[in-house]
Amino acid sequence: MADLIYVSIFVAFTALCIAYISWCDRIIGSDEPDTGGTAVEVGATKDPVSL
Repeated sequence: MADLIYVSIFVAFTALCIAYISWCDRIIGSDEPDTGGTAVEVGATKDPVSL
């Protein structure tokens, strides 16, 4: 009986963690990098900025 209680607590905890992660993704967005296509080539010189 103790094994069943342990397994059910473990499954409930895992489900709670997965739900928490999905709720956080809804609030702040996922961690996927922005691939908007504005990558700078390696070795390319940037224009100087004047103030």
